Amino acid sequence: MAGIACNDAPRPRRREGTARMLLTKHEGESFTNQTVYISGQAFVRCTFVACTLVLRETVYYMEGCSFDRCNWHLDCVLPWGSPESLAAVQVVINLVRQGQENLPQNAGNGGEGTPGATPSSATPFA
Repeated sequence: MAGIACNDAPRPRRREGTARMLLTKHEGESFTNQTVYISGQAFVRCTFVACTLVLRETVYYMEGCSFDRCNWHLDCVLPWGSPESLAAVQVVINLVRQGQENLPQNAGNGGEGTPGATPSSATPFA
């Protein structure tokens, strides 16, 4: 799936000869206890452990990544009446849920499980 921006409003068509946005590619890398800026990056089969993942209003790409105990910082505008923006945020929510599925049963809340977490049957970037 192509990268997604938080504010994915319709944009004018690209004219012949104009520059395209290039993403910095990370493949098979592990990130631990770091602040990682997701925007403008491509992550393929990367592992994130105890990271803060920062997502701003620009494109990114993730494929086959795993998340363990990561915090997400979203900085984006959700325009009124924009289903595209809501869909982009839903993709991030699915990634968070995917990371929570890695938690041991009843861990993280004093033995009470993860409130509100439901298993995700679909992969976020299928």
